Amino acid sequence: MISFTEAELLAWITPLLWPFLRALALFSSLPLLGTRVVPARVRVALAALVALAAQASLPPIAPVALDSWLAFMLVLQQLLIGISLGFAVRLVFAAIELAGEIVGLQMGLNFAGFFDPLTASQTTATSRFFGAIVGWLFIVINGHLLVIAALVDSFKAFPVGDQPFAFLQQARPQHPERFRPVLDLR
Repeated sequence: MISFTEAELLAWITPLLWPFLRALALFSSLPLLGTRVVPARVRVALAALVALAAQASLPPIAPVALDSWLAFMLVLQQLLIGISLGFAVRLVFAAIELAGEIVGLQMGLNFAGFFDPLTASQTTATSRFFGAIVGWLFIVINGHLLVIAALVDSFKAFPVGDQPFAFLQQARPQHPERFRPVLDLR
């Protein structure tokens, strides 16, 4: 009979769980994979594949009890970082689609608007064209691989540890007294 302890189970699960959650949050907010066209099962399977493949290059992750407050905070950290990475890519796509809207406005093509089921909004033909071109270029220049590399590198910048939001301490201003005159509204 095979037997194993809870500590051994946590040692197997936690090094895969945190990269999986971060990758799933990224793929759910990424422009090409986070749309309604891509089924959720595909995103989950892709996140599991990336977490498993990237496991060898990640820094060691200490086992964490999954029923603790630290585990809850680590889940929040993984979701925040993954969604932030996907949102950064989505900003680039949105800027180019906005350029398509402006081009359509300047050319007088705004009357050719139609309902876009991906964004659930009204868009123009030039915006859809620009969005399709930027999506195609994203794949052609291996942008999807660069996003996965950024995901793996994010574990060095924002490691999984006993202080999930320690990186926010570094973002805090070093000399807050310099900002006091600006914030003083008296």
